Amino acid sequence: MKLAYSFLSVLCLSWALVSCSSDDDSQFIDPLNGHKEIAYANQFAKDALSDIYLWNAEINSDLNQLKADNFDPMKTVREIRFHANGKEVDKWTTLTDDYTGFTSSMMGVETTYGYNLLMGQFSNTGTYFFIISYVHRDSPAQKAGLKRGDIIMKLNGEDITKNNYLDAFNSATISLGMGVVSGGSIQASGNVSLAAKRMYEDPILVAKVFDCNGKKVGYLAYSSFNMPSVPGLITICKDFKAQGVTELILDLRYNGGGSVTTENALASMFAPANEVNVKGLYQTEIWNEKYRAYFKQKGQSTNTYFSTDFKIEDELGTTKTVSTQGANIGLKKIYGLISAHSASASESLLIGLMPFMDVELIGNEKSHGKYCTGAVLSASDIYDKDTPKEIKNWGIYVMINRYADKDGNNPCMPDGLMPTVEAADNPMEEYQLGDEREAMLNVALVRAGKTAVVRTRSAVALPKFQTTMVTTNPLFGMRIDDRLDRQK
Repeated sequence: MKLAYSFLSVLCLSWALVSCSSDDDSQFIDPLNGHKEIAYANQFAKDALSDIYLWNAEINSDLNQLKADNFDPMKTVREIRFHANGKEVDKWTTLTDDYTGFTSSMMGVETTYGYNLLMGQFSNTGTYFFIISYVHRDSPAQKAGLKRGDIIMKLNGEDITKNNYLDAFNSATISLGMGVVSGGSIQASGNVSLAAKRMYEDPILVAKVFDCNGKKVGYLAYSSFNMPSVPGLITICKDFKAQGVTELILDLRYNGGGSVTTENALASMFAPANEVNVKGLYQTEIWNEKYRAYFKQKGQSTNTYFSTDFKIEDELGTTKTVSTQGANIGLKKIYGLISAHSASASESLLIGLMPFMDVELIGNEKSHGKYCTGAVLSASDIYDKDTPKEIKNWGIYVMINRYADKDGNNPCMPDGLMPTVEAADNPMEEYQLGDEREAMLNVALVRAGKTAVVRTRSAVALPKFQTTMVTTNPLFGMRIDDRLDRQK
């Protein structure tokens, strides 16, 4: 991954374990009698948090817990990230010992079965079931015939419990015991076997255009703001423009966030063309005191601006420049489909566009409530050539700023965006995303002026259960500042 802010690459941080002027491992102190990795990881986390963390002043005294003999620095980072009035304000800053896997997931490349799952638990049992909310194209799940609305009752012949549910994501092969709704309960219906595949999971799930009594309304179901999806988004927006789309149903109900670059590119294709052409102000940012002073000294803005040229990385990690010229749709209104699973860049995009057009939020629960931006830094980003070999694959996702719209407003704070139009997601109806009969899309289309569509299928009543989205993708809840240069 390229360093988000180039000045960090020459920053020489003072620390107890390493000298910034030497490559010699003998400069490192090892108080853990051979556990150098843990000692160095503690110092890496401490240096990153004390430097660029948005709330570095607020947690300054807590940083002393990241001492060389602390055997669980990842847990300590979770515990000391910023709290206020007994509430966890920062829920996202994370230390990892698998930087390579972390950044691979950011690009949408996973060893995966290619499905997205909601977990249900019956109120009177300790067992769970999964509902498939969507599958990715060309994935093992799709090739096996799995689709939205399918129910998974067992994993490898066993009931799904808190002890084995992650096998649905983390195993190389899996046997899924499928279920169907019958007589008010879920009954077994056969087995499906899958082998995980390393693949790019394209977050562009559906793109189509509806005619709403003569008005062209686009629909885009989008599951992650990863950079490799930008060329596809450009193609879709050009097509929407060619078809005369003036309003857009933007389905972000399963989108946990991602790249600031991708968000900015999408915003620049949705915003009024006159704002984009003059590279107008899109969003404002608040940094810690040290970095506010740094940007002021350099004469650099901390704000984000519309643009037509973006540096991105594809799924292979190759950096290239793409242009959104000719892809600005000219939207007058956005219908945002959101849920508690909509987070970070999803929330930021909707907030950033609110001053420029009518943004109507549709759902039945608040969004996740991620109102700050993070950077993903490896140990090498901090220490350059002096990085100890033991922590070459350590990294940290650290909150670096708080975003707001161009006027300084962020309605996502403190607990998420609130829908103004009621509509509930119900994947058990089995209507696929993009089907005009699907519950949330149906409500949005009627709001856009389409004649009401008859919905002949409804979910069969079941015993009381709750659902939550289950994911092992570290991208969830992340708005990642991966820009190579500040843009004006």
